[in-house]
Parts: sequence; structure tokens; C-alpha cells
Amino acid sequence: MSEKASSGYSGPKIRSDCMVTYESTGEKLTVSVSGEGSPGPLEEGIRHTAARMGLKAGAVTVEDCGAAPFVAAARFEASVRKVLGDGFPKPPSFGEVKASDRDRPRRSRLYIPGNMPRFIEKSLDSQADGIILDLEDSVSPDRKFEARIMVAHALAGMDFGDMEVMVRINQGHTGEDDLEWIVSQPVQHILIPKVEIPDQVTEVRDIVHELSNRCVRVGGIWLMPIIESPLGVFNALDIARSAPAEMAALTLGLQDLSAEMGVSPTTEGTESFTARSLIVMAARAGGLQPIDTVFADVKDEDGLKESVRRARALGFVGKGCIHPAQVPVINQGFMPDKDSVDKARKIVMAMERAAAEGFGAIALGSKMIDPPVAKQAQVLVDNAVRLGLISIEWRDEEEK
Repeated sequence: MSEKASSGYSGPKIRSDCMVTYESTGEKLTVSVSGEGSPGPLEEGIRHTAARMGLKAGAVTVEDCGAAPFVAAARFEASVRKVLGDGFPKPPSFGEVKASDRDRPRRSRLYIPGNMPRFIEKSLDSQADGIILDLEDSVSPDRKFEARIMVAHALAGMDFGDMEVMVRINQGHTGEDDLEWIVSQPVQHILIPKVEIPDQVTEVRDIVHELSNRCVRVGGIWLMPIIESPLGVFNALDIARSAPAEMAALTLGLQDLSAEMGVSPTTEGTESFTARSLIVMAARAGGLQPIDTVFADVKDEDGLKESVRRARALGFVGKGCIHPAQVPVINQGFMPDKDSVDKARKIVMAMERAAAEGFGAIALGSKMIDPPVAKQAQVLVDNAVRLGLISIEWRDEEEK
């Protein structure tokens, strides 16, 4: 008796996706594609995935709504696993992965539902500093299985350019299942939700290390804890120091925190001022970048600008986005200003002169420069170069 299952979406309003149905039979594998575009690339993607899984039998039907080959392959793999179980080999390790710089600009991070390839593809034009392929809140429980497979195929099959590629995993055992799929792929940053104690970070770190060794991954993965509860806020410093070699940033999730506090988020942020200030201080004490929460009203541009202004004034260096339209406002709001860059350049030049002359202390004018200030100046100058605010040859310009 044959069994069948489907994965994906189809219909007149669906774009960049497909519905793939797999039926187990005793006959040689067949693939039938109907709908938009040429069937050849989708069939090739499905057959390539079937060969990797060692699957030679069954009937596959595809209702195409403009899907890329990696989307059809992901939908096919999810359908097969629903019918025949989860014992097939997972996608092979990507091998050597380019790790992102620890102090790179993280002004904007765009959340994308991991089960929606149309939004994943559209994110490529967003100009966000980073993209978060989300497996947690934006994915319904009955679609999480499909989502982690889609994210793994997207990581392997898409070129995200200069964007930092991130994944937000789920909590607990579901998150461990997520890691099994994504660590072997070119993910650069993993967001850990609802962190309340340091052990939650170190547990994920240990699993990532084990999986990386197993798949012979070359290239590290940063971990970013998300603080989303009063307990997490009070433990923020310990969390920020829990995995110093693997962490680059600390962020805040205000929706869940506000719910636990029994308040509603406001543009003014009075209700979250203490929590946000503690996150900034904990992050800086742990040598991490403090990243602000998302702004939920995508139609309120003025409110977003004010939220960015307040976040920057508190010490945050970036903010989450839930819509591409928010990216330009956030990027501009967290762009280093000219005066700060000029001051940082002078500090860096003073650092270099002192080092060349054999002095340990660094002075600028009549003031001594502390090492943390000097380090932040170097980071600011490096990021100004990355963002195109100053030339890579800025030292020559400084000396003129």
C-alpha cells in the first residue's frame, strides 16, 4: 500500500514556491512538474536530492509557482521524510565557510520566516547588514520540520553576498534538531531565543562544536543570545560572559519581555528603559555588540526613526527589522557620524605612533586614551571603511 505526503504551497497568490507531493511506490522514481517556468531545473534539483538520499522509487508531482530549484529540492526532501521517515542522510557539509568578522557592522538584521522562500529571495535586495532565517516565532509548529529543511537548502543554494547569514533556532530539543540541519551549512551566526541563564548558551556552544567536528566544518559560528524575560535581564552579565570565544553580540527581545512585565511597548520606551540599559552595559562589559529589539509597527516610519534615535542614545549599535522597508531607516540611523569617525581616526593614528615609538600609553592632546576607548576607535574606523565612509587609504589623507 502506497503512502504520500506533500510539502510547500501552491495557488494563484503564491510566488517563488511550489507544492511537492511524494508517493511511495515500488516503481522507478518519476517526477512530473506542472505550472510556471521550465520543468527541467526543478526536476534536476529533485533528482539530485533523491540521489543524495539514496532514493530510487516513488512518484513525485510538483505544482510550480515560480520556485527555484533549491526550493523544489527542499519541498521534495520534506515530503519524502514525512512518508519514509527521517533516517536519510542530511545535506552534505558545505566544508569551508567564511566566518563573519566579530566586530563587523550589525546595524540592521532582517528577520525572514524560514519556510517562506519568496521572502528569503526578496531579502537579497534589502541592503540589510544581516539576514535572519527564522525557525522560531515566525514559523507555525506544524511547519517547523519543513522550515529547517528549507533553511538548510537555502543556505547551501543561495548567494547572500555581503550580508551576514544568521539563523534563529528554537528552544530546547527542537533547537537541537535545527542545529543538526544548519551547522553543516554556511551559517555565520546563530541566535538563541529566550536565554535566561548562561547554561543555555554553553549548551548550544557545545552542540555546535560537536556537530562542527562531526561534519569537518571549517569556519566558526557566532552565537547571539536573545534576552526576553526579567530573569534573563538580571542574568545578562553572566550570559554575556558565558562563551567569550563564540559570542559577538547580545540582543533584546522586547515583545516577550513586555508581556512578562505586564506592559505594552511604547515608542518612548519608558517601560523598557532599565532593561535596555542593562543589556547595553552587560554587552559592553562582556566585549559584545549591544543590539536593540525590533520595532513592530512597519507602517510608522516616524516612530521607527525615533526608536532608532533612542536606541543609539542608549548605546545600541543596531536594531532588528521585520520588514525590508525598515532597513534604510535603521541603516541610516546607526551610520557613524563624521565627527565620531574623525575622532576615531585621530585616536588610531595616536595608537600607531605610540606603538612605533615604543610607548605603552596613548595620548591625544592632553588626554590619555584608555585601552577600551582605543579598541573601540579601531573598530569604528574599520567599520567606516567597510561602509564606504572613508577610504581604505585614510591614513594618507589624515597626514596631508
